[in-house]
Amino acid sequence: MNIAIISPGPFSVPPVKGSSVEHDIDEVTKMIDPEHKVTIYTRRCAAYPKSSVEDNREFIRFPYDNPASYLRKIIRHIRKHKPDVILVENRPIYVLQLKKHFPKIPVFVNMHSHVYGSPPMIGKEKMKRVVRLSSGFITNSEFLRQHFIKSCKIPPHKIHAVHLGVDVTPYQVAKLHYTIKKLRKQIGLAPDDRVLFYAGRLMRGKGVHILIKAFHQVSKQDPRARLVIVGGTGYGSNRLNPYVRELKRLAKPLGDKVRFVKFVPSAQMPLYYQIGDIVATPSIWKEAFCRVNLEAMAASKPVISTTRGGIKEVVTHQSSGFLLPPKEWEKELPAIWKLLWSNPQIRAEMGRQALLRAKQFSWYATAQGYLNIFENAIGKRPTEKQQPLLKTG
Repeated sequence: MNIAIISPGPFSVPPVKGSSVEHDIDEVTKMIDPEHKVTIYTRRCAAYPKSSVEDNREFIRFPYDNPASYLRKIIRHIRKHKPDVILVENRPIYVLQLKKHFPKIPVFVNMHSHVYGSPPMIGKEKMKRVVRLSSGFITNSEFLRQHFIKSCKIPPHKIHAVHLGVDVTPYQVAKLHYTIKKLRKQIGLAPDDRVLFYAGRLMRGKGVHILIKAFHQVSKQDPRARLVIVGGTGYGSNRLNPYVRELKRLAKPLGDKVRFVKFVPSAQMPLYYQIGDIVATPSIWKEAFCRVNLEAMAASKPVISTTRGGIKEVVTHQSSGFLLPPKEWEKELPAIWKLLWSNPQIRAEMGRQALLRAKQFSWYATAQGYLNIFENAIGKRPTEKQQPLLKTG
């Protein structure tokens, strides 16, 4: 099977500064069985050649000035090298042009969140046309699948939930890395500091302000507690916007108990997770999946997260972590912190359970889920080795 994958365009694949979408494309396509040919259309950048081949993956890179010109170049290439199936990553609007040129090729849309399937990114009438024209949709959680069924009236048989994966190996290897102590010292942490760790964009929907407010209460009862916040305003951006200024104001009374670390490339994150003892993801918006939780668990870190969106499909409450409604963080976080530090066995066991949970999410299972969908669309029978579409553990 020849598979064409169209990345959104603003960032490159593999990611340099890219978002989680580009990371997902790179990881899942590495796991697609070698008998399939995969062509990945992505943005041209200085870090990579115009085209390259890695095993059964071919990268075709075009300049990205705007979505329309980017897509036109891709369409010209596809016309000469017609694939069996096209997967559009997180840009349903692209389907409208693709189906004009390739009415007989199955086109799927992989939605990573609700954002690009909703106004103002795409009007309701255009989204209706996308639903009608596309062969199907893929989401990264059952929560997001149900969202699109309700909001866009996508027939249930036409939308499939396939969980993302994680490779636990780099996160486990990082435990033994000789630079961990040096990195902690660079950030300003003492050897006996107890670190609550946040990684992600600094945006209101991620709830970082809730985390800082709750940490005020934690620091009152634990003088060794420290909060490390890793991330920028966007992917690769450390711009000081009004929300970041608000976070700095909230953190100022805590002095050096709160440390802000700027954007860190994804390849370095396995090491940075080792800084933390417990990872917090205080999202107040409806997260589709929340990759940080899975990465933290791959590093054997207990997570404290929220009940929003698809998070509960990844984190098991009171096993691999704790799930708290956003409004209860200030009240409940100090009690959970005390529990985890007053009984080291509980913290260690949650770390073990977190790793076991992370191992249930593999990129190979994700790839097999995609292939199953594609093969059904082009009339091929799935092979026996293919896995269920949705692994919830």
